[in-house]
Amino acid sequence: MKFVLTCLGMGAGAALLLAACAHRSSDTSAPVVPEPPPGLPELPLQTPLQAQQAPIVPLEDTIHVGADVAAAPDALPRVARHGETQIDHGTVTDGVGATELIAYLEADAASLQEDDEGNGMAVDLVSDGLLLRFAATPPTVYVAEGTPPELVDETVRAVQAINAALPNDWQLGFSRDPATADNISSPEGKIVVRFALQIEWPRGIASPTGKDVGVALPSYSIVPTEDPEMPFRIEIVAGRVFVDHTQTDGIERPGVIAHELIHLLGRNHVEAYRFPGTIMVDSGSKELTKHILLPLDREALLAVYSRLGPGSTPSDIANELEDWSDTSQHVRGSLDIEDNEISFGVALRNGLSQPWATGPSPHANLEDNTGLSGNVSWSGRLIGLTPDAEAVAGAADLSVDLETLAGTADFTGLEQWAADAAPGATGTGTTWSDGDLSYGIEVRGNTFAQTGGDDGAVTGAFFGPAHEGMGGVLERDDLRAGFGGER
Repeated sequence: MKFVLTCLGMGAGAALLLAACAHRSSDTSAPVVPEPPPGLPELPLQTPLQAQQAPIVPLEDTIHVGADVAAAPDALPRVARHGETQIDHGTVTDGVGATELIAYLEADAASLQEDDEGNGMAVDLVSDGLLLRFAATPPTVYVAEGTPPELVDETVRAVQAINAALPNDWQLGFSRDPATADNISSPEGKIVVRFALQIEWPRGIASPTGKDVGVALPSYSIVPTEDPEMPFRIEIVAGRVFVDHTQTDGIERPGVIAHELIHLLGRNHVEAYRFPGTIMVDSGSKELTKHILLPLDREALLAVYSRLGPGSTPSDIANELEDWSDTSQHVRGSLDIEDNEISFGVALRNGLSQPWATGPSPHANLEDNTGLSGNVSWSGRLIGLTPDAEAVAGAADLSVDLETLAGTADFTGLEQWAADAAPGATGTGTTWSDGDLSYGIEVRGNTFAQTGGDDGAVTGAFFGPAHEGMGGVLERDDLRAGFGGER
């Protein structure tokens, strides 16, 4: 593909601060998602320390840990019983599929042909477009100094949702230190998020109507290539996000933050009537969800950062994604605890394993449960998949000292079965790795996360009115799994 990039007054090799991509508030017909019933404790605020953990999402009277990929309970055949845990395994057609994904990314690439004079970008594309992406190294997200904890929480949750969709080796970072207030531009590799009234945004980036809720300001770089047909490529190397937090709240604001961050990962606006399953529409999505991202958002992030290289053209998109699958392999465990179900598992599709766990919300935080004292334990099962689609299962044991709110998560007797095969009865598999994993954990509210131990990240929550159960996800390069247990 041959194209001409016009950068007024700037050298071709310089880093460029170009287009602003704005997000306007959604219309009044957007549905309202009900808040949790009165009396249920809120989840603790997320801080930069939790940014690399899996998402934890309150859904009315349940808590969901991990990606929004669980198969319906009756969608999979039952294959085994491990103690009190029912095990299901099989495939489900639950993905976007190649046709829609290719059409979406081609429309995204073609959007660069539009007239961008109004926002400072002049791109004359001779062919049919260009797919933008961030540079090879993932960026680190910063919040500005003085950002209130509630807005830091929403930014962290947006990053967690995005990371859950990205490849394991391409994850956004999140700085524990805020960006200084006098930082005018973002150095390469950094994205700075600021919450401010529109009148405090940089001059000229808000719309005259004052309806913009958020705006993304990418910094671009021109990188020479050895391809005579395309002697250079454009990539995003940094960026800034501005959000007017006074104009949006509830579940919309994390969606606005994610929308602007995804702009800085290269995605542009598309037409809502053609692609309703994405938050990347100019007027905001009507399909608001506490999981923040919609299926097409997740699939596009994975495709761009696992299959498509920098400078991809529409023809590259079609060639690289023609075998993109809409079918997932699932393994699922479930426990019935006093008329409540705790379920957990993992879905594997197009090379990405996404673990999850869900169960009923407790009626108080763990430390406020007056019926418990001393050291409290839960036992159950872990079920997961390796990158080669080998099912893995083992015992899951969690112990917490209520005085210190510290404890351990141990996964023992881990065994695996052949690739694509259903897990059998306990003892019928072969030992996975050395058969054991152990982590120190810390409890916050009704959630917990690892503080040390073996490689990998553990994120979990307590389930049931009186903390009768627990569940969560384990994320490692060689294993993604969900787990659950009862007290």
